This record gives sequence, C-alpha cells and structure tokens, in this order.
Amino acid sequence: MPAFLSSAKFLAPHRLKLSRCSSRLAAWLAALLLAHTGVWAQEVPGLQTAEASAVAAPEDFRPGRGVVGQGEVLVDRSGGWSFEEVRSRFAAGEGRPSTPGEIMPTGGGSALWYRLALPAVKAPTPLMLSVPHAAMDSVDLYTPLAQADGGSQWRLERSGDLIPVAEWPLRNLTPAFELLLLPGETPPSYLRVLNNYPISVHWMLSEPDSFHDKDKHWHLLLGVYVGFILLVALLSGIHALSWRDSIHLFFAAYVLVVAMGQLALTGLGGELFWPDSAWWNDRAPVALTLATAAMLHLFLRQFVVDRDVPWLSRSLLVLSLMGAGIALTFVVEGRGRVFAMATPYYLGSMATYLAVAGWYAWRRPRVGIWVLAAMVCLTVGSIFPLLRTQGLMALSAATQYGAQIGAALEIPLLLLALYLRSREKRDNQARVGALTRTDPLTGVGNHRVLLQRLDSLLVRQQRDPGAGAVLRVRLSNAIDIRQEYGMETAQSAVVQAGACLTAIAQEGDSVARHRDGDFVLILQGHLTRDQLTDIGQRLIARGLSESPALPPSTVLQLKIAVAEAPFQANEATLLLQSLGAVLGELAGRSGTALRFVNAAETRGAPLAAQERSAQP
Repeated sequence: MPAFLSSAKFLAPHRLKLSRCSSRLAAWLAALLLAHTGVWAQEVPGLQTAEASAVAAPEDFRPGRGVVGQGEVLVDRSGGWSFEEVRSRFAAGEGRPSTPGEIMPTGGGSALWYRLALPAVKAPTPLMLSVPHAAMDSVDLYTPLAQADGGSQWRLERSGDLIPVAEWPLRNLTPAFELLLLPGETPPSYLRVLNNYPISVHWMLSEPDSFHDKDKHWHLLLGVYVGFILLVALLSGIHALSWRDSIHLFFAAYVLVVAMGQLALTGLGGELFWPDSAWWNDRAPVALTLATAAMLHLFLRQFVVDRDVPWLSRSLLVLSLMGAGIALTFVVEGRGRVFAMATPYYLGSMATYLAVAGWYAWRRPRVGIWVLAAMVCLTVGSIFPLLRTQGLMALSAATQYGAQIGAALEIPLLLLALYLRSREKRDNQARVGALTRTDPLTGVGNHRVLLQRLDSLLVRQQRDPGAGAVLRVRLSNAIDIRQEYGMETAQSAVVQAGACLTAIAQEGDSVARHRDGDFVLILQGHLTRDQLTDIGQRLIARGLSESPALPPSTVLQLKIAVAEAPFQANEATLLLQSLGAVLGELAGRSGTALRFVNAAETRGAPLAAQERSAQP
C-alpha cells in the first residue's frame, strides 16, 4: 500500500506478558517441542543435510533495545521463485549484502528474499525478530527445524495484510516472530517480503523483555493519540449543539475518520478491532485515507460556503465526492486502475488545502491564519511518506511517522480556529440582535423596547398601583443646533442627551427612545412627587452643563413631561401620547421645563391646569 497511506506502524506486539524467567523458559521449551515434533509448523521439503551459513554471522548478541539485522538479499522480479530455488541461488553466490535504508524494487509482483545472518550465542537465547514496516502485503519467515538424522525441515510462519492478524505468529502491530537461538553453528533463516510499492526493508532483533517494554510504550502513545482525537470529536459535537453551528459536526466527522485511519495505518485496528478480516485490513489504510481527504474538502467548504465565491464551494464539494467515489470503488474492487488514482488525488488535495486556506487567511486573517497553519502542518507531515512511496526517500522517522505528527498538530490548530470563528460569529449575532433592541445612534433601547417596558410597568401597576413613573424628555433646541453647526453636531447633541438620561437612571430603570426622537425614562419603585421633581431638575441641569463633545457655549435645553403613579391609561401608546401632548405645550413656554401630567390627561382628556415649573 502507498507509504503516504501507511506512514507508520509502531513497533510493538499486543499480547499477554509472562515474567522474565517464565517467558524465556516457555520460549525454550516451545522451540524444543517444535524441533522434535514439528507441531505448529508448516513443513517445507529441504535438504537432508544441515545448511551452513554462507553469510558471516554477527558477534554475540548483546542485550539492549534491539539491533538491525544483517544478511543478503535477492530480488525475484517474477515473484514465482520457490523456496528451494531461492536457497540454491543464495548458495550459488547470487545474493548481495543487504543495506538498511536501501529502497528496494518491490511492487508489480516482485518479491524480496533475505537470507538472515543470526548471531552466535553461548546458551539458548530467545529473541524477537520484527520487521517494523506498516501495511506490508506479505512477510514470510522460513526457519530451520533440526532433525535427529542430521537433516533439516523448514517451518514457515506468515504475516502481512493479506493474512488475518489473528493468524499471525504474533498478534502484533507489524510482522514479528519468536526465535530461539541455540549454541553452536546457527544456520540462516529466510525472509520473503511482498509489497506493492518500493520500500526500504530492515529487520531487527530484540530481547523479549525489551520488545515487550517497547510494546507498552507504543500502545500507551497510541491510546493517548486516539483518545485525544475522540475527545476532540466529542467536544466538537457539544459545540455544535451549544453554538448551533453545523461546521462543528463536520469537524467531528472529520476527526472520527482521522481516528479510524490512524487505527488502520498504525496496525492497531487490525490488531484489536478487525483481527479476523484480512480483506478489510488490506483495504482500510487506502480507503480511510481517501475518506479523510474527502472529509477535509467537505470541512473546508464550510468555511467558504457563505463567501462570495460560489464556484469555490462547488469545487470543494466536487472534490469531496470524487474522493468518496475513489475510496468506495477501491473497497469494492480492490487494487486495479482505481488504485493508481489515489496518489494524484492526494497530491491535488494537498495543493487545494493550501490554496483554500491561504485565500481564507487573506479574507479572514484572525481565523484563517490558524486554518492555514493547520494545513501547512498536515501537508509537510504527509509529503515525506509520499516521497517514500515514490521511492525518493528511505525509511526514516519523517517518512514513517510524518502523517501522524502532521495530524497531531493539525487537529488542535483547527480546533482553535473553530473556537475563534464561533466566538466571532456569536459576537456578530449578538450585535445584530442588539440592533433590533437598541437605538443605533444613542445605544439606548429602541421604540420596540420602550413599548415592552411600558407594558410591563402597566401590568405591574395592576398589582401595585403606586409603583413606577415615566419621564418623556425632548431636546427642544435640536433644530437650532443643527442649523447653526450642522447635522454631525446635532447628532452629537442627541447622543449627549441620551447620556444624561443614562447617568440619572439607576438599577432597574430603563432608558429608551421614541420613534419621533424623544427619550423616555421609566423609573421603578415608589417615588414621591418631590423625588420626581428632583430627578427632573438634575436632568435639566446636566443638559445645561457644557460638554467637550459639543461646541463651546452650546448647551442642551431639555423639556420633561412626568407621569406619576397610578396611571389611568391602560395602554402604553395612550400614556406616551399624553406625555407628548404635554411636551408640545411646553415647547411654547420659555420659562417652563418640567410638568407633571394628571390622571385625567393620562386618560386622554383635555389638558388640565395642574403644572409645576422647574427653573434649571
């Protein structure tokens, strides 16, 4: 499978651990049993005399984290050589020393044969032989079984994606085998490797204890990695509900597909979730990687779907459907012509990700810069496995783990970008909502809010007739200010008038603006006429104070009509009409700035003579 689709399988088995002593003893006894009975071994006809190693064996094996094995290699370009023919070719000197890191011409049916030089030991030594490569099609190990007559038979153990993981010699992330080296001359073992793209193959020898310790570390790391992705998916689902933003659902679906892809790419899925399905274990890395690319197109589309470039939104949708179609066809038909489309699609997708993220960062830099950073991390991490697929780079940490590292950096960056986008969208919605409830010039409540608050006060007065008061305030010299200083200064005067009312209002009071431009102050609590008079006088005095927002010597002349409880009007509009009528009378009286409205006037009757003047 392509290396960009199988950039790493972490080197570790998943099996029950024995203690150190019991592990070595069990391996030794098992090897003796196999040597004498051939149980659990597939016998292959071989030479009747022991085969001596034609490869110089390494020095005595030293305990440690593991060493890279040595040996010779032959390339079977037809893929049809028999085991006997391979041994004959090696014996004839056709093999050459294998070089770790060398890119071998696998693919197209070619098979690699390795003759392994095993170290000499002074006592029975159990070892683990592992091939730390992800998603290889087939890895077969031939080891000799000693016979009492001095002849030999061969045990064949098979692993790889074409075989269910449950049938591997070790149920593991990558192919691994148990060996028991005995003192004396150690005959070579043979390794046959099949893969459908060029790779660099190396095999390693490790002590069982070291092998199992590394197993624990890698499984812990994989668990943390997959757990982190699942946590992100859960948080995204919660955010989709709380913020009512569907983009979080697309992100949750994307990271879930990423998690499934990582299970397949690292071998954890085959080891734990589908160990009996060679068919899906073989197809999952390719299919899920294509599905991940398609989901990322669909996710990025949510960033630009509301922008003024409908063609870009449609293009991302087409690319997403194309990737889903390629993945589905691959699952149904397997390798074939459609398999060759995977790499070009992936390359085109990476270029698209960068282009879309760059454009979005230019349009929306506060959010887009994080999206662009995420796409750069993903692209840089994925390019190394892709180069390995094309035979341009050998096996290394970058080519083996690049995609995982890129995704590990990409996901939190996208999560941050989504958080900033949702907060920005929520703030915009709050501002738009505020515009429906506030006066755009002064920031106080608009006419709709005014009627709602007055209706609430009238309902309250049915229970408590003495509660509340209403002041309607008019800037009587607004026209004069506009004629003398212009519209901008007149608007500043209106804003200053609203500020005067806001400064007077206390907790629970409401300031709103009537549609005709007057201000209304709705007071809560039980207020006497003297208290209302004091509030009105202070409001008038504030208007007469000079403000730095207005030209020098420019003051606000405020006229105030006051309705005290209990109101006789049973509708807010009638109450406002009565207050407006009183202000209309005050406009023609230069010496009166404040007047109380009596009960008869609040019922819409002719204006009574009751009034009280207040000189600022």
